[in-house]
Amino acid sequence: MYIAVKCPRCGELMLANTDNRTRSCQRCGHRAELRTLRVIGRAGTPADAVELMKRLKEKEGPGADYKPGFKHIG
Repeated sequence: MYIAVKCPRCGELMLANTDNRTRSCQRCGHRAELRTLRVIGRAGTPADAVELMKRLKEKEGPGADYKPGFKHIG
């Protein structure tokens, strides 16, 4: 399962694999524990996760392109 969360330090949208316990922000480098973050969206497959992030980035406004930065563990 993949979840969309926001970095608690800078507010950047992040995509995280729930198989992991933590996620580092691509913007500021802050490492956050996933269980402490508010989940904004969920997706079951990597393709669905990328589409979810694209939709969330569109809501944030122009210039917010999403490039997947996660790797699947499994």
